[in-house]
Amino acid sequence: MSPHEQALRIVDYEARRDAFGNLKVYDLPSGDGGGAREVAGINERYHPEALDRIEKLIEDGKHGEAEDAAADHIRHYTDPVAMLSEIPAIQFALRDSAFNRGPTGAVKILQDALRLPTDGIAGPKTKEALRDAEKDPGKLLKALRSSRERYERRTRDESSKFWAGLTHRWERQHADSISMLA
Repeated sequence: MSPHEQALRIVDYEARRDAFGNLKVYDLPSGDGGGAREVAGINERYHPEALDRIEKLIEDGKHGEAEDAAADHIRHYTDPVAMLSEIPAIQFALRDSAFNRGPTGAVKILQDALRLPTDGIAGPKTKEALRDAEKDPGKLLKALRSSRERYERRTRDESSKFWAGLTHRWERQHADSISMLA
């Protein structure tokens, strides 16, 4: 799966759509942390310029361009972390983590999965440990899935109104990554 296809998959994970299947802007629930509105996970707090650009495309009826703009934004934002690996399944796991928890959060998730100190910097030790772990990509993907949950448990748990959605997201991404190994 190419980086663009990976980003489109994340758009599909995040998107709310109108009756015609087009992206739509929606209001975020209280406590989300992304501000008041977003489209395909691109919110006003962390990605305001991209949100404004995509929102304008949607308002102008340029739905295909809006979808591509969302995917392009996600790809560019997550490329630095995803490109730590040459294995598409691992790239996708890292890309999805980076989009949800930022590039530094994704590196911390990776470092935790590799059982390294979590400083959020992909230095030589992290890269070397990743190369070793990639010898068994299925095992690494399982460790990344578990690490995403540990990372989230720093600030929330099953009592959070977002927990079920997060868990579903991790399982879906993990299953999609595993299918890429086949």
